[in-house]
Amino acid sequence: MEKIFLFIADGFEEVEAITPLDYLRRCGADLTLVGVGAKVIRSSRGLAVTCDITLSELIGEGANAKKNVEQLAAGTALAILPGGLPNSRTLSKNAELRSFITETAKHGGLVAAICAAPALALGGWGLLEGKRFTCYPGMGEDLPTQPIKGARVIRDGQFITACGAGAAEEFAFALVDALYGEKKLIELKSSIAAL
Repeated sequence: MEKIFLFIADGFEEVEAITPLDYLRRCGADLTLVGVGAKVIRSSRGLAVTCDITLSELIGEGANAKKNVEQLAAGTALAILPGGLPNSRTLSKNAELRSFITETAKHGGLVAAICAAPALALGGWGLLEGKRFTCYPGMGEDLPTQPIKGARVIRDGQFITACGAGAAEEFAFALVDALYGEKKLIELKSSIAAL
């Protein structure tokens, strides 16, 4: 089974990370929560979350890191970047994460981001050029390709983006649909009384 990774750093938005994590795991996803910078990460509202692994533990260090990134990315079905300004800035500045996300995209894996992360991370890394995407209102205006204003969730090929915390459930539904299809999405919605 291909892997799914959700990356968080201090200052992440809870609903943007926990909703996709919860819904994907309900569907049987092999999802690993990865801490960028530490194993215990604090959300924007002070919630302490213990991650399954840190980014440095996941990819290793030194000469093996590049090889490990390529191997992991080749087997990654989905990589998720939640938002929150401190979190999105930290993620966007992390060279190892940038390499992993770029390699995941090169290997055809899905890449998803919500809130500030589409603009600051994916857009900052040049991955959204020529793509239709959305992000937190007012962000991404400095990018070569502009976000679609007023859109809540957009899928353009292997990229799935959402506008913010208010769209977290729609974002999670789009991830489930992209990975498992409409039948599994209907089963999930029925199990959580969303239908």
